[in-house]
Amino acid sequence: MKNENSKLKLFAIYKKGNHLGNEHGKDVDDAIKNYIIASLFEGFLDDPQFVSLYSGKLAIKGIHYL
Repeated sequence: MKNENSKLKLFAIYKKGNHLGNEHGKDVDDAIKNYIIASLFEGFLDDPQFVSLYSGKLAIKGIHYL
């Protein structure tokens, strides 16, 4: 059985265009969700206005951001 983490990709996470860090996820939305949870803002996941402040893109070669 394959490790679940092997299916995850690394994404660069941005808030209002500023790079905050990198996070793993199945897709960019999953990575943003994981980043918000790790940042202890899980209570805001149901707030579309808050979540819309975040964006992401696939990390270069899986190790860096643009």
